[in-house]
Amino acid sequence: MEKYFIFSDESGSWSNKSDKFYIRSWVKIKEHDHLYLEGLWKTKKFPKPAENSLLKNSNGISDEFKKVDFKYFFTFTKLDEFYSRKFYVRDKILESVSLVISQLENQLKSYMKSKIPAKIQEGINQIMFLNIYEAYHIENAVNILCEAENVFEFYFDKPQFTENDYLEVFNNQIGNSYKASLIFARKKEGESNNLGVYYADALASMFRRILDKQNSTKIVNYLKNNILTKSYAGNIGTNGFNKIFYPVNKSYGSGELKSEESNLVNNILSRLNS
Repeated sequence: MEKYFIFSDESGSWSNKSDKFYIRSWVKIKEHDHLYLEGLWKTKKFPKPAENSLLKNSNGISDEFKKVDFKYFFTFTKLDEFYSRKFYVRDKILESVSLVISQLENQLKSYMKSKIPAKIQEGINQIMFLNIYEAYHIENAVNILCEAENVFEFYFDKPQFTENDYLEVFNNQIGNSYKASLIFARKKEGESNNLGVYYADALASMFRRILDKQNSTKIVNYLKNNILTKSYAGNIGTNGFNKIFYPVNKSYGSGELKSEESNLVNNILSRLNS
């Protein structure tokens, strides 16, 4: 039985409608390899593995990471699919709220008429994203990264939900299938503690730039040369990347989502597989 650390971080906010994607990176490493790297960072005073320092290979840090037997995975959600998806429960609750607001027309102040539905919708979306989409991010990663015969410690930077709610979802996904626990880590400026969380954060940021179609030749080359060869097979046709709820279902309510998804996936494949 071996012990592994799995580090994960997010890029993009599920609740910010100006963000097009919500991404999670997953970085798997054997415990003794991680302890070696933390000791090396403390001894050599290497810079933290941020996006710029990795792309520039500052002090040779990308070379050091390449020597270690990392395994990588990314999961991502296209956020307009979540918001436009036809959820019966969400639709019925919001219909009921609208009805109640109309019945209380005379008792409510004008500013409350818009704020109450907006706050209720925000709360519903938070519950549904955490318990459906984020749960599926975790399920995808756990099924790919974990084996029943080994032990796993997951380290996440503070998630976009309460820690207790998040821990409950995580434990539900783990169930009795794996020996795994979740620890909420904190990135601290200038310290090598939680080196893996810094690394996961940088990789999530890089992949988000790919999805946002930013000018990212350096990032594409970095992923192809350092990450994809050590990544697990994904569900869109290239190593390392799982799109959540792929392919998009026509029942989501928008016929455009399917063609948008096809264009997105083709763009990713053309850049990473060329």
